[in-house]
Amino acid sequence: MTILNHDFLALTLSNPNGISPFQFTFPSGIGVVEETGILRLEPNQASKVSLVLSVGIHGNETGPIELINKLVKAILTGKLTLAIRLLVVIGNPVAANATKRFCDVNLNRLFNGAWRNYEGFEAKRAQRLEKAVSDFYALASTDSDQVRLHYDLHTAIRGSMHEKFVVYPFVENAHYSQQQLAFFAASEIEAVLLSHQPTTTFSYYSHFVHAAHAFTVELGKVYPFGQNDLSRFADLEKNLVQLLEEGDLAQSPLSSLHVFMVLDALVKDDDSYELNIDQDAKNFTQFVEDYRLAHSQKSVYRIKQTGDAIVFPNTNIPVGQRAGLVVRAVSVDALSLI
Repeated sequence: MTILNHDFLALTLSNPNGISPFQFTFPSGIGVVEETGILRLEPNQASKVSLVLSVGIHGNETGPIELINKLVKAILTGKLTLAIRLLVVIGNPVAANATKRFCDVNLNRLFNGAWRNYEGFEAKRAQRLEKAVSDFYALASTDSDQVRLHYDLHTAIRGSMHEKFVVYPFVENAHYSQQQLAFFAASEIEAVLLSHQPTTTFSYYSHFVHAAHAFTVELGKVYPFGQNDLSRFADLEKNLVQLLEEGDLAQSPLSSLHVFMVLDALVKDDDSYELNIDQDAKNFTQFVEDYRLAHSQKSVYRIKQTGDAIVFPNTNIPVGQRAGLVVRAVSVDALSLI
Protein backbone atom coordinates (compact mmCIF):
# COMPACT_ATOMS: atom_id res chain seq x y z
CA MET A 1 0.00 0.00 0.00
CA THR A 2 1.16 3.55 -0.70
CA ILE A 3 -0.04 7.08 -0.05
CA LEU A 4 -2.16 7.95 -3.10
CA ASN A 5 -0.71 10.95 -4.94
CA HIS A 6 1.73 11.33 -2.02
CA ASP A 7 -1.08 13.26 -0.27
CA PHE A 8 -0.83 12.39 3.41
CA LEU A 9 -3.49 14.96 4.33
CA ALA A 10 -6.05 13.43 1.95
CA LEU A 11 -5.30 9.97 3.31
CA THR A 12 -5.74 11.21 6.87
CA LEU A 13 -8.99 13.12 6.31
CA SER A 14 -10.53 10.17 4.42
CA ASN A 15 -9.70 7.84 7.35
CA PRO A 16 -10.30 10.09 10.38
CA ASN A 17 -11.15 7.32 12.83
CA GLY A 18 -8.31 4.93 12.06
CA ILE A 19 -6.24 3.16 9.42
CA SER A 20 -4.29 -0.09 9.33
CA PRO A 21 -0.53 0.53 9.57
CA PHE A 22 1.55 0.06 6.43
CA GLN A 23 5.12 0.58 5.29
CA PHE A 24 6.43 1.92 1.99
CA THR A 25 9.60 3.26 0.42
CA PHE A 26 10.33 6.71 -0.96
CA PRO A 27 13.45 7.95 -2.79
CA SER A 28 15.46 8.83 0.33
CA GLY A 29 14.11 6.39 2.90
CA ILE A 30 11.38 4.22 4.39
CA GLY A 31 7.99 5.47 5.53
CA VAL A 32 5.50 4.00 7.98
CA VAL A 33 1.92 5.15 8.38
CA GLU A 34 1.50 4.06 11.99
CA GLU A 35 -2.08 5.28 12.46
CA THR A 36 -4.31 7.85 10.86
CA GLY A 37 -2.44 11.15 10.89
CA ILE A 38 0.81 9.59 12.18
CA LEU A 39 3.59 9.22 9.61
CA ARG A 40 7.17 8.20 10.44
CA LEU A 41 9.86 8.78 7.83
CA GLU A 42 13.28 7.20 8.31
CA PRO A 43 16.11 8.40 6.02
CA ASN A 44 18.48 5.97 4.32
CA GLN A 45 21.41 7.64 6.04
CA ALA A 46 22.10 7.71 9.78
CA SER A 47 20.97 10.88 11.54
CA LYS A 48 21.48 12.46 14.94
CA VAL A 49 18.32 14.56 14.59
CA SER A 50 14.81 13.30 15.38
CA LEU A 51 12.18 15.93 14.48
CA VAL A 52 8.48 15.86 15.31
CA LEU A 53 6.34 18.20 13.21
CA SER A 54 2.79 18.27 14.55
CA VAL A 55 -0.12 20.20 13.06
CA GLY A 56 -3.89 20.20 13.35
CA ILE A 57 -3.96 19.59 17.10
CA HIS A 58 -6.86 22.00 16.70
CA GLY A 59 -8.80 20.83 13.67
CA ASN A 60 -9.62 24.26 12.23
CA GLU A 61 -5.99 25.48 12.18
CA THR A 62 -5.43 24.52 8.58
CA GLY A 63 -2.49 26.67 7.41
CA PRO A 64 0.23 24.65 9.14
CA ILE A 65 -1.47 21.41 8.00
CA GLU A 66 -1.21 22.51 4.37
CA LEU A 67 2.39 23.65 4.86
CA ILE A 68 3.56 20.34 6.33
CA ASN A 69 1.60 18.30 3.78
CA LYS A 70 3.46 20.25 1.08
CA LEU A 71 6.81 19.28 2.65
CA VAL A 72 5.75 15.63 2.97
CA LYS A 73 4.79 15.56 -0.71
CA ALA A 74 8.21 16.97 -1.60
CA ILE A 75 9.91 14.23 0.42
CA LEU A 76 7.80 11.39 -0.96
CA THR A 77 8.25 12.49 -4.58
CA GLY A 78 12.00 12.91 -4.17
CA LYS A 79 11.97 16.66 -4.71
CA LEU A 80 13.35 16.96 -1.19
CA THR A 81 15.99 14.49 0.07
CA LEU A 82 15.38 13.62 3.71
CA ALA A 83 18.50 13.52 5.88
CA ILE A 84 16.94 13.37 9.37
CA ARG A 85 14.39 11.24 11.19
CA LEU A 86 10.90 12.76 10.91
CA LEU A 87 7.58 12.13 12.60
CA VAL A 88 4.63 13.99 11.09
CA VAL A 89 1.43 14.26 13.12
CA ILE A 90 -1.93 15.57 11.95
CA GLY A 91 -3.47 15.74 15.38
CA ASN A 92 -7.24 15.96 15.15
CA PRO A 93 -8.59 14.76 11.79
CA VAL A 94 -12.13 14.29 13.12
CA ALA A 95 -12.32 17.96 14.11
CA ALA A 96 -10.59 18.97 10.86
CA ASN A 97 -13.31 17.26 8.83
CA ALA A 98 -15.92 19.02 10.95
CA THR A 99 -14.09 22.37 10.54
CA LYS A 100 -14.05 22.66 14.32
CA ARG A 101 -11.33 23.44 16.84
CA PHE A 102 -12.19 20.22 18.70
CA CYS A 103 -15.10 17.82 19.17
CA ASP A 104 -15.37 16.98 22.88
CA VAL A 105 -12.48 18.73 24.61
CA ASN A 106 -9.46 20.84 23.66
CA LEU A 107 -6.83 18.28 22.57
CA ASN A 108 -3.97 20.59 23.52
CA ARG A 109 -5.03 20.42 27.17
CA LEU A 110 -4.87 16.62 27.37
CA PHE A 111 -1.17 15.73 27.33
CA ASN A 112 1.13 14.65 30.15
CA GLY A 113 -1.52 12.09 31.03
CA ALA A 114 -4.34 14.61 31.42
CA TRP A 115 -6.30 12.48 28.93
CA ARG A 116 -6.98 10.08 31.79
CA ASN A 117 -9.50 12.56 33.18
CA TYR A 118 -11.67 12.60 30.04
CA GLU A 119 -13.54 10.41 27.61
CA GLY A 120 -14.18 10.73 23.89
CA PHE A 121 -12.12 10.98 20.73
CA GLU A 122 -9.68 13.65 21.89
CA ALA A 123 -8.79 11.77 25.08
CA LYS A 124 -7.98 8.60 23.14
CA ARG A 125 -6.11 10.64 20.55
CA ALA A 126 -3.88 12.37 23.12
CA GLN A 127 -2.91 8.97 24.54
CA ARG A 128 -2.09 7.68 21.04
CA LEU A 129 -0.05 10.76 20.15
CA GLU A 130 1.99 10.50 23.34
CA LYS A 131 2.77 6.89 22.42
CA ALA A 132 3.76 7.88 18.88
CA VAL A 133 6.23 10.49 20.14
CA SER A 134 7.64 8.12 22.79
CA ASP A 135 8.11 5.32 20.26
CA PHE A 136 9.68 7.69 17.74
CA TYR A 137 12.32 9.01 20.11
CA ALA A 138 12.96 5.50 21.47
CA LEU A 139 13.79 4.23 17.97
CA ALA A 140 16.62 6.77 17.58
CA SER A 141 20.20 5.66 18.06
CA THR A 142 21.44 5.71 21.64
CA ASP A 143 24.30 8.14 20.92
CA SER A 144 24.59 10.80 23.58
CA ASP A 145 24.60 13.57 20.98
CA GLN A 146 21.11 12.80 19.69
CA VAL A 147 19.00 15.92 19.09
CA ARG A 148 15.27 15.73 19.82
CA LEU A 149 13.08 18.45 18.33
CA HIS A 150 9.33 19.03 18.34
CA TYR A 151 7.66 21.97 16.60
CA ASP A 152 3.90 22.00 17.19
CA LEU A 153 2.50 24.39 14.58
CA HIS A 154 -0.71 26.33 15.20
CA THR A 155 -2.70 29.34 14.07
CA ALA A 156 -4.61 31.54 16.51
CA ILE A 157 -8.31 32.28 16.94
CA ARG A 158 -7.60 36.01 16.72
CA GLY A 159 -5.04 38.33 15.20
CA SER A 160 -1.82 39.29 16.94
CA MET A 161 0.31 42.40 17.34
CA HIS A 162 3.15 39.95 16.61
CA GLU A 163 1.75 37.78 13.83
CA LYS A 164 4.08 34.83 14.39
CA PHE A 165 5.29 33.86 17.84
CA VAL A 166 6.41 30.81 19.79
CA VAL A 167 5.53 29.60 23.23
CA TYR A 168 8.63 28.31 25.01
CA PRO A 169 7.51 25.57 27.44
CA PHE A 170 8.25 26.03 31.12
CA VAL A 171 11.93 25.36 31.80
CA GLU A 172 12.72 24.46 35.40
CA ASN A 173 16.08 26.25 35.55
CA ALA A 174 15.11 29.12 33.15
CA HIS A 175 18.00 28.31 30.81
CA TYR A 176 16.93 28.82 27.20
CA SER A 177 18.46 27.47 23.99
CA GLN A 178 20.21 30.18 22.01
CA GLN A 179 20.33 27.92 18.94
CA GLN A 180 16.58 27.35 18.99
CA LEU A 181 15.78 31.02 19.51
CA ALA A 182 18.16 31.94 16.66
CA PHE A 183 16.34 29.43 14.43
CA PHE A 184 13.04 31.14 15.15
CA ALA A 185 14.58 34.56 14.59
CA ALA A 186 15.70 33.32 11.17
CA SER A 187 12.22 31.93 10.45
CA GLU A 188 10.20 35.16 10.55
CA ILE A 189 9.06 34.54 14.12
CA GLU A 190 8.60 37.90 15.83
CA ALA A 191 8.07 37.07 19.49
CA VAL A 192 8.75 34.48 22.19
CA LEU A 193 6.44 33.85 25.14
CA LEU A 194 8.18 32.19 28.09
CA SER A 195 5.80 29.85 29.92
CA HIS A 196 5.65 30.31 33.67
CA GLN A 197 4.48 26.87 34.77
CA PRO A 198 4.06 23.25 33.61
CA THR A 199 1.11 22.69 31.30
CA THR A 200 -0.71 19.87 29.53
CA THR A 201 0.17 20.97 25.99
CA PHE A 202 1.71 18.68 23.38
CA SER A 203 4.97 20.64 23.23
CA TYR A 204 5.39 20.67 27.00
CA TYR A 205 4.88 16.89 27.03
CA SER A 206 7.81 16.39 24.62
CA HIS A 207 10.00 18.78 26.59
CA PHE A 208 9.15 17.41 30.03
CA VAL A 209 9.00 13.68 29.28
CA HIS A 210 11.58 13.40 26.48
CA ALA A 211 13.89 16.41 27.09
CA ALA A 212 13.19 17.61 23.55
CA HIS A 213 13.59 21.16 22.33
CA ALA A 214 9.84 21.60 21.93
CA PHE A 215 7.74 24.65 21.10
CA THR A 216 4.20 25.71 20.30
CA VAL A 217 4.57 27.85 17.18
CA GLU A 218 1.76 30.30 16.34
CA LEU A 219 1.78 31.27 12.65
CA GLY A 220 -0.97 33.84 12.30
CA LYS A 221 -4.73 33.54 12.10
CA VAL A 222 -7.12 30.65 11.43
CA TYR A 223 -8.45 30.21 7.89
CA PRO A 224 -10.35 27.34 6.22
CA PHE A 225 -8.65 24.78 3.99
CA GLY A 226 -7.77 26.33 0.63
CA GLN A 227 -7.81 29.91 1.92
CA ASN A 228 -4.33 30.02 3.45
CA ASP A 229 -1.57 32.13 1.94
CA LEU A 230 1.37 29.77 2.39
CA SER A 231 3.75 32.47 1.19
CA ARG A 232 3.34 34.00 4.65
CA PHE A 233 5.26 30.98 5.98
CA ALA A 234 8.06 31.29 3.39
CA ASP A 235 10.99 31.83 5.76
CA LEU A 236 9.91 29.05 8.10
CA GLU A 237 9.35 26.71 5.16
CA LYS A 238 12.81 27.49 3.75
CA ASN A 239 14.45 26.81 7.12
CA LEU A 240 12.48 23.60 7.67
CA VAL A 241 13.67 22.41 4.24
CA GLN A 242 17.24 23.15 5.30
CA LEU A 243 16.71 21.21 8.52
CA LEU A 244 15.14 18.26 6.71
CA GLU A 245 17.79 18.10 3.97
CA GLU A 246 20.92 19.01 5.92
CA GLY A 247 20.12 18.52 9.60
CA ASP A 248 21.15 22.13 10.25
CA LEU A 249 19.25 24.91 11.99
CA ALA A 250 19.32 28.30 10.25
CA GLN A 251 20.52 31.06 12.59
CA SER A 252 19.90 34.81 12.90
CA PRO A 253 20.67 37.35 15.65
CA LEU A 254 18.23 37.36 18.55
CA SER A 255 17.90 41.15 18.44
CA SER A 256 14.82 40.86 16.20
CA LEU A 257 12.88 38.87 18.82
CA HIS A 258 10.38 40.41 21.24
CA VAL A 259 10.45 38.37 24.44
CA PHE A 260 7.63 38.23 26.98
CA MET A 261 7.28 36.64 30.40
CA VAL A 262 3.96 35.56 31.88
CA LEU A 263 2.87 37.63 34.86
CA ASP A 264 -0.51 36.08 35.59
CA ALA A 265 -2.98 33.55 34.28
CA LEU A 266 -6.54 34.85 34.16
CA VAL A 267 -8.88 32.11 35.37
CA LYS A 268 -12.62 32.18 34.76
CA ASP A 269 -13.87 31.91 38.33
CA ASP A 270 -17.59 32.45 37.74
CA ASP A 271 -20.18 32.44 34.96
CA SER A 272 -20.23 36.24 35.27
CA TYR A 273 -16.53 36.50 34.32
CA GLU A 274 -15.80 39.10 31.63
CA LEU A 275 -12.75 40.55 29.91
CA ASN A 276 -12.90 44.30 29.25
CA ILE A 277 -11.45 44.11 25.74
CA ASP A 278 -12.78 44.58 22.22
CA GLN A 279 -14.20 41.43 20.69
CA ASP A 280 -11.49 41.51 18.03
CA ALA A 281 -8.65 42.56 20.36
CA LYS A 282 -5.34 41.12 19.18
CA ASN A 283 -2.86 39.02 21.10
CA PHE A 284 -0.24 41.24 22.82
CA THR A 285 -2.64 44.21 23.07
CA GLN A 286 -1.20 46.49 25.79
CA PHE A 287 -2.96 48.34 28.59
CA VAL A 288 -2.21 51.14 31.04
CA GLU A 289 -1.57 50.68 34.74
CA ASP A 290 -4.69 50.03 36.87
CA TYR A 291 -6.87 49.22 33.85
CA ARG A 292 -9.65 46.84 34.94
CA LEU A 293 -8.92 44.01 32.52
CA ALA A 294 -11.20 41.33 33.98
CA HIS A 295 -13.98 41.10 36.52
CA SER A 296 -16.68 38.83 37.85
CA GLN A 297 -18.98 38.75 40.84
CA LYS A 298 -16.06 37.14 42.69
CA SER A 299 -12.97 39.04 41.52
CA VAL A 300 -11.35 41.97 39.72
CA TYR A 301 -8.03 41.97 37.86
CA ARG A 302 -6.24 45.27 37.23
CA ILE A 303 -3.16 45.85 35.08
CA LYS A 304 -0.08 46.24 37.27
CA GLN A 305 2.19 48.21 34.93
CA THR A 306 1.63 50.22 31.76
CA GLY A 307 2.62 48.12 28.76
CA ASP A 308 1.49 44.79 30.22
CA ALA A 309 -0.45 42.88 27.57
CA ILE A 310 -2.93 40.05 27.10
CA VAL A 311 -2.40 36.84 25.13
CA PHE A 312 -4.92 34.09 24.28
CA PRO A 313 -8.01 35.90 25.65
CA ASN A 314 -11.06 33.64 25.58
CA THR A 315 -14.02 33.52 27.97
CA ASN A 316 -15.98 30.94 25.96
CA ILE A 317 -14.69 28.23 28.30
CA PRO A 318 -15.92 26.38 31.40
CA VAL A 319 -15.49 27.91 34.84
CA GLY A 320 -12.05 27.03 36.21
CA GLN A 321 -10.22 27.22 32.89
CA ARG A 322 -7.75 29.86 31.69
CA ALA A 323 -9.31 32.94 30.10
CA GLY A 324 -6.02 34.52 29.06
CA LEU A 325 -2.48 35.34 30.06
CA VAL A 326 -1.11 38.71 31.18
CA VAL A 327 2.44 39.15 29.87
CA ARG A 328 5.27 41.69 30.18
CA ALA A 329 8.10 42.43 27.77
CA VAL A 330 11.62 41.53 28.91
CA SER A 331 14.98 42.08 27.28
CA VAL A 332 16.42 39.18 25.32
CA ASP A 333 19.77 40.18 26.85
CA ALA A 334 18.36 39.33 30.28
CA LEU A 335 17.79 35.68 29.38
CA SER A 336 20.10 32.92 30.55
CA LEU A 337 21.10 31.24 27.28
CA ILE A 338 22.81 27.91 26.74
